[in-house]
Amino acid sequence: MRNFTVVAFLLAAAAGSARAQASIDSGMTKDQVIARLGKPATEHSSANSTYLFYPNGQEKTVGMSDLVTLRDGKVVDAVFRSSARKYTGKSSSPTPVSADAAIAKGKAARAPANAADAKKAPDTKKAPDTTGKNAPAPTKKP
Repeated sequence: MRNFTVVAFLLAAAAGSARAQASIDSGMTKDQVIARLGKPATEHSSANSTYLFYPNGQEKTVGMSDLVTLRDGKVVDAVFRSSARKYTGKSSSPTPVSADAAIAKGKAARAPANAADAKKAPDTKKAPDTTGKNAPAPTKKP
C-alpha cells in the first residue's frame, strides 16, 4: 500500500509539473493545443476563427478566462493570465499594469501639470445675463 501512495504522489507531481510547463506556440493546431492545455471550458467559432477559453481561477480579478485564438486551424494569438500557461508568440494582450500605476496615470491625466497652470487657465464659464441688455435683437418679419 505504501508503494501505491508513492506512485500516486509521483504521478500527481508529474501532472502538476506538466501543467506548469504548458506552453503554446504560434502555428500549433487545435489538437496540439488540447494536448498541452486539455479540453477548453468553452469554444466559439466564427467564420475562419476559433476561440478556446480556459479557466484560470482569476476571472473575477482579471475579468477574463485564458484565451487561445486559432485562424484557419492554426494558433495566431493567446492571452494568458494564469502563470501556469505561456504563449511564445506575440500576444495581442497589453502589458499588465499594476493597480498603483493605473491609478497614478489616471490622476495625472486629470490634473494640470502644476498649480500655476491651473490658475492661468481662462475661465470659460460666464454668468448668465439677467439684465436683458445682451439679448439678441428681434427679427423682422416680411
